[in-house]
Amino acid sequence: MKRKKVYKLLDAERDYQDMRWNESTTDSRGVHNPYEWLVFLQDYLTEAFHKAARLPEPGAKEATMDMIRKIAAMGVCAMEQNGCPPRVVKK
Repeated sequence: MKRKKVYKLLDAERDYQDMRWNESTTDSRGVHNPYEWLVFLQDYLTEAFHKAARLPEPGAKEATMDMIRKIAAMGVCAMEQNGCPPRVVKK
């Protein structure tokens, strides 16, 4: 899958997340600090591991990749809300 398609999937997931968790659906308004995001990411990672370990193929791969899309988009949201330092490449 090309990066452009991956980013399109992430944008769609972020749109879904914004629709699901916002000012009218949760007290937090969907806004969290980096430490809370780590907890959410760990929870979703644990769920992904469970799917990978317990589902038969081909369902395991599809369910796991579904979770990875969610996790990646959550990471994007964490950066949107809290900023992120740029990658520094040392020469």
